[in-house]
Amino acid sequence: MQVTTEQLDPCKIALTISVEPEKVEAARKKAFQQAISSLQLPGFRRGKVPPHIAKNYVDDGRVKQRAAESLVPDAYREALTEASVEAFAEPDMEFVSMEDGEAFVFKALVPLRPQVTLGLYKGLALERRNITITDSDVEKELENVRGRFAEYPEVEDRVTEAGDFLMVDLTAIVEGQDLPELAEPKATMIEIGKNIPDLDAGLVGLTKGETKTIEATYPETFENEGLRGKRGVFTVTLKEIRSRVLPELTDELAKRVNPRVESVEALTADIRTRLEKDAVEASENEVEFNLVSKIVETSQIHFPEVLLRAEVNAELQQLSQTLEQNKVTAEQYLASVGKTVEQLQAEMSVGATQRIKNSLVLSEVARTEEITVEDADVDAKLAESAEQAGVSVAAVRAYVESQNGLDRYRDQALTEKILTYLKGVSKITERTLTTAELEAEEAAKAGGEAPAVEAAPAEEKPKKKVATKKKVEEPAVEAAPAAAEAPAEEAKPKRRTKKTEAETPAES
Repeated sequence: MQVTTEQLDPCKIALTISVEPEKVEAARKKAFQQAISSLQLPGFRRGKVPPHIAKNYVDDGRVKQRAAESLVPDAYREALTEASVEAFAEPDMEFVSMEDGEAFVFKALVPLRPQVTLGLYKGLALERRNITITDSDVEKELENVRGRFAEYPEVEDRVTEAGDFLMVDLTAIVEGQDLPELAEPKATMIEIGKNIPDLDAGLVGLTKGETKTIEATYPETFENEGLRGKRGVFTVTLKEIRSRVLPELTDELAKRVNPRVESVEALTADIRTRLEKDAVEASENEVEFNLVSKIVETSQIHFPEVLLRAEVNAELQQLSQTLEQNKVTAEQYLASVGKTVEQLQAEMSVGATQRIKNSLVLSEVARTEEITVEDADVDAKLAESAEQAGVSVAAVRAYVESQNGLDRYRDQALTEKILTYLKGVSKITERTLTTAELEAEEAAKAGGEAPAVEAAPAEEKPKKKVATKKKVEEPAVEAAPAAAEAPAEEAKPKRRTKKTEAETPAES
């Protein structure tokens, strides 16, 4: 057998493999015998047709295919050994030639292990923005609490005004083109003040039963880039006006919000504690995100395409499950976000690429600095989940083991140890600011916020979108030692997710 190699990129090699004619002929004869074993012709029993007659009724192309399929596995394994190649995942195979009396030639495109050359990861300069929770933050959250228990009585004696929830039949056309989901009148609940400005302005002053056509231009900051600057025509027929009535903040309401508290004062204290905890977590997430991003920027990272495909496919599957749970079709979702399948996959690929790079860099830091996970580290993660869920560690462990989830806890523990090490060798300065100051800084970076168009299906009860403080985006920085060290026979990459609380059963 002859094997030639061609390095296509750092993580892919092509093996061109030629199998000896003698082996090919033997495989073809065997494939031919298998084909005629099920052949039945008039005057002959099944499988007893003489070969010189049977060859006129057997598909030679199918015989070649069977022969090739039987030769490839052993030839591929031998080629890996001969070329001293360690495959990271299953290869893509390409048929080259199989002519009578000649060698069978095929090509294996073999994914190789990820390769990482670390850039600078010690002594990096970073800033930690520590967020101070003010009385105003707590008051806003208390208003959000009241909003979750708001009532929406129907209004009969006035025209619409800002803040109202309107039940309307709605159609929409954007620059002469129907929006697929609003081509026909659709019962829709709209909150005045949560849509593009021109539409909100046109919704004020309507009376019940009135039909109005409103022209509105999508702002240049609109979240759907495909609609920015376009002119829309919205036709609404007003069916109902509902106002939002907030309940009084009483001890009884406080108990409904949190059964563990007995008074408004206790609820207020609990909210402050939670906001402060969230603020610390957000600050730490930002430091970790910036830290890993800096290391990735200066590192040389190569990984096989199979990793990216697996990550994107996992994300698509997760999205599909979410849409199915919410009874939303893929077409409806794509229309709502204004994207094609190709655009969605391209966007997912960007995020998936970053997550893979993060994981590979952290894995390489762990290898370089000999950072490992002990059983005690995993036990600590299990205890943390048990405390969050309010159950015993034994209950969490039993559940996690039943779901084969200990590896996820081990990866999380390793990630935390790596990040702790990296922060310890970095130069981190501290700065304190309020939530309002943080939001102003983030808005300045983003160049202004894009207004949202809020529309709920008619059968849903109107809900206020809870306005929480902006949290710094948490990076997906889970270490992926399993992916970086997977042998070929176990090379289906696992999807790495952000750190989440474990789902745990209620302890009996």
